[in-house]
Order: sequence, then C-alpha cells, then structure tokens
Amino acid sequence: MERKEKVAVFGAGNAGKYLADELLRNGYEILGLLDNFQEGNYRGINIYRPHDFFELYGNGIQAIFLAAGAQKTLKLMIDICLANRCENIYMMHDIAGKCRLPLFDTNGLIETRLRKIKFSDRKPTLVYFEVPITDNCNLNCKGCLFASNMTEGNQHISLMCIKKDARRMAELFYDVPWIRILGGEPLMHPDIVEILKFYREVFPDSEIDLCTNGLLIPKMEDTFWACLREARISIHVSGYKPTYGMLEQIDSILKSNGLPYVILKRDIFLKYYTNKPDNDMDENFKKCIASSCYELYKGKLSSCSAVIAFEKFNRKFGTEYRITENEDWFDIHDQQADAFKIKESLEKASYICKYCDASRVQNFEWDYAAKGSELKDYLIGD
Repeated sequence: MERKEKVAVFGAGNAGKYLADELLRNGYEILGLLDNFQEGNYRGINIYRPHDFFELYGNGIQAIFLAAGAQKTLKLMIDICLANRCENIYMMHDIAGKCRLPLFDTNGLIETRLRKIKFSDRKPTLVYFEVPITDNCNLNCKGCLFASNMTEGNQHISLMCIKKDARRMAELFYDVPWIRILGGEPLMHPDIVEILKFYREVFPDSEIDLCTNGLLIPKMEDTFWACLREARISIHVSGYKPTYGMLEQIDSILKSNGLPYVILKRDIFLKYYTNKPDNDMDENFKKCIASSCYELYKGKLSSCSAVIAFEKFNRKFGTEYRITENEDWFDIHDQQADAFKIKESLEKASYICKYCDASRVQNFEWDYAAKGSELKDYLIGD
C-alpha cells in the first residue's frame, strides 16, 4: 500500500487508538475512527458511527484497518465493510494491540501483524475457527465449555486427523485470518510442536493463537519455545484459581522467551443451556456471546462448542440433544461439500440454538467439578 492513502480505523478503544497512532506515524491520512459505542475525537480525528462514516466517505476511502477484538466483533466489522463495498481491509490482531507489537518495519512497510484479509469469488473467506486438539485436561472445571471434564483415558485427537483437517480447511476456504489452537489442555498433546508447525505451514499468514490454562508452561522444553517463535504463535493464558499462584512465574517464562502473550484471570463461568429445545433460536443466535466461534473437531466444522458438549452429554447422561448434520455441523471431508453453503449456514441460527437461553445466562464462580461432572453444572436454574 502506498503512503498517504485515505484510510479509516474501525475501533476506537485502546487497540484502535494504538493502530491509529501507528498509521499516523507512518504517513497515512485517517479520515475517521469508526465505533458503535464511542463518540468524540482522537488526535483531532472524528469518531463516527459506521453508517454515518460510510455515508460521508464511502466513495473516498481507500482502505480500512480493523482493531480486532473478539472474533464476533471482527466478523461484524468485516460484514459492515463489505456491505459498504469496501474490500481493501486490514486486520490488526488482538495480540498486537495488547502487546503494542510493531505494525510497520523500518522502511514503513506493513508487518505481518497487520495483515490484509483476502477475498475471492471462487472460495469464501472464513474469518475464524478454533481447533480443540485434545479432550484431555489437567483441570476439572465445573461447567467446562467443551465438557473436557467428562473425558476418561487418552483422548488426544490424532496428529494424522489434525493434519488432514487442516489441509481440507485450506482447500475449502480462500483465507482464514485468525485460528486458535486449544483443548482440553493443548499442552498435554504429545504432538503439540508438530501440530503448531504444521498449522503455520498450511496457513502461512494467519494469526494463530495457542490457548492454555498455563499449568504446564514451566515444564515445556526449549523445542516448544523455539517452535512458537519460529512459527509466530501467540500465547493466551486463561488463568483459573489453581494457576493464580504461578502467574508471576508464567509471566516471567513467556517474557524471557520473547513471545507475544496475554494472561487473563477467569473467575466466572456461564450457564446458558436448557434441557429442552424451547427457546427462540434466532434471538439466541443474535445475543450469543460465542457466535462465530466455529469449531473444527474430528473432521467436523460446527457452529459452536455446544455441538461437542452435547454429544458428550448424550453419551454420559443419556440426554437427547438433537445435533443435525448439515445444519449444526458439517463434514468437511465430504467431497460434495460446498464451502459457500457451509459458511452461509454457520452464520445463521440453527436448531441447536434452541437449547440456549441467552436472556437468562447465569454466572457462577469457577470451581472444581464433582467427580465425573454433572449435568446440573451446565443447565440454567440447576
């Protein structure tokens, strides 16, 4: 991109302001900051509602830079840009804003942490997906999102399956800006280094995060840390109470290895499931905090983690949660799979949304689950 182009920044929070500072420092002309909640100005640049901005500058803007936060927010930002015929879109990943990573090199050229989102008429772009690489975990969290506390024995996804799934996703989708590797606890997987290297090979310019509870970080070997640096993998630590006494040690290790990382304390978990499909699926989908969290799990691409959890509920508790192929989940290895149709389906409510009640979400403090977990840990009102 040439300097002095007229651009906008989507997001006026701390990350958006950092992005704006970097663009200004490198000679870009910012016509406005876009935000659905903030008003006013920053460094003399007006903050607009997206609709108002595009009405004023829709034909004059040459690129838009997104200060990505949650995956749902990122998707909404991209949808708004595309609806206003702006396809020259760059994403600053969440970790770059939090860690103040360089966005330009010494010659003023865009670095990898500010990557262009690519589009094609031949294949769709999928903004984000997650890869649970193991069902095993070294914690037993009450209400675990993936119901990993119901896992018995060795339940790592095989390296062969993980590689096969990654290759197929790259075949189906033209671009995937953001990928997360998680579990269970992903550091327990014996092939974690090989998995991370392979994902970087298949998705050379995607942002890739590794999400962990951090307990095993002090035990990881030098080959692991070298892999993260070479493959440009970010670390996201979700700190639960068992981790709290280790957070300073974890912080020191990550810092000494020269990695971009964030450490977040998680004291609160959520309940939003019901045991019957009695809820408004469209309303739930609209309010869902986890929409756009697409899960790639054992050859299936699903609309949310509930698909994984409900399968485990049905096996363990004899429940009858209905999970429907080509609606709630898709077989990515089906040779007749249409990626455009899959993406379209993932982006709207499906039957499984009837088992959530987003209007009655219950908070509860993190705790260990009872031995083997209990269904009441997940259901509203129990």
